[in-house]
Amino acid sequence: MRRKREYVGDLPGLLNLDSLVDIVSNNVGILVILAVFMAMFSLLDKSEQVTSKDQPNENIEKIKIPWSHSSQKSNLLFLLRDDRILYLDRALFYQRLKKYLSGKEPLPKHISLEQYSVELTTGSGHAHCLEFLPLPGAGQWWHQFSRHEGLKQRLMKKYPPEENYFFFWVDPQSFDLFREIRKSLWKENFEVGWKPVRMKSTLRYCSGNEHGRSFQPQ
Repeated sequence: MRRKREYVGDLPGLLNLDSLVDIVSNNVGILVILAVFMAMFSLLDKSEQVTSKDQPNENIEKIKIPWSHSSQKSNLLFLLRDDRILYLDRALFYQRLKKYLSGKEPLPKHISLEQYSVELTTGSGHAHCLEFLPLPGAGQWWHQFSRHEGLKQRLMKKYPPEENYFFFWVDPQSFDLFREIRKSLWKENFEVGWKPVRMKSTLRYCSGNEHGRSFQPQ
C-alpha cells in the first residue's frame, strides 16, 4: 500500500519551531526576572527587621508650650524681683479689713503688712483694686521658699491645684528662677501664669472679669 505523504508546511495554524522557542525563552526570562526581584525584596525586609531590632529606642523629649486660657480657679499672687520670691497674700489683707466692714469706721486706703503695703481703691458695688508696694529686699530666696515645710509646701497643702493656680509678676533678673519654679509647680499639677514687670511697674490687682483676663493661667 502506498502511504499518504504528509506535508507539515502545508497545514495551516501550526506554529513554527523557532517561534515556539522564542515564546518559551521569553516566558522563562520573565519568570527569572520576577524571581530575582522577589529575592531582593525578601532580603530588604530581613535587613530592615534586623536594623530595627539592633537600633535602641531614641528618647523623645516632649516640649510643653504654655498657652493662656480663662479659668474659674482662684489665683495666688507672687512677685519675683532680684531672684527673691514675695507672696502677696490678699486673704491677709482682707482679714485686716474685717473690722472696718461694720461701717463705723471708713475703709482705710492704705494698710501696711510685714514685707509690703497695699493701697485700696474702691469702685461701685464690690469693685475694688489693690496696689502692692513691696519693701526693698522683700521676699525669700528659692532655697527658703522650697525647703521642707516651707512657704511653698504650706501653700500647696492649703490651696489644692483643682481650685487654685499660681501667678507671678516677674522682673527681667528673675526669668531663670521663674522657669525653675514653674517646672516644680507643673510637677505638682498646678497651673501657672505670669506677666513681665520692671522695677517701676505698678503691681495692681482688680476685681471683675475684665481685669481677671490679665491674670490667666497657662
